[in-house]
Amino acid sequence: MTFPDQPMPRPRSKPIRPSAEQVRRQNELTAWHAEWTAKWADRAGFHPEEHPKPGSDYNLHHVLLDAPAEAREEFYRRADEIMGRSPAA
Repeated sequence: MTFPDQPMPRPRSKPIRPSAEQVRRQNELTAWHAEWTAKWADRAGFHPEEHPKPGSDYNLHHVLLDAPAEAREEFYRRADEIMGRSPAA
């Protein structure tokens, strides 16, 4: 967000291509998300009435939002590992 007295940020002159390692990690994370979603989809709730905002994509992400706590912990633990981040203590 900019304020009236601040100039707009300059756009990048060229897009920055992710490294081969970043692409590999993102692809692995995508595969993990698909595997995890299939594993937990039947145990996650589906409560669209709790997300009435027009244009909400809740139906696409409800498994991650409404999965049991143990499932979310499993997902984020592995996601951190894939992305090379230290797991939360």
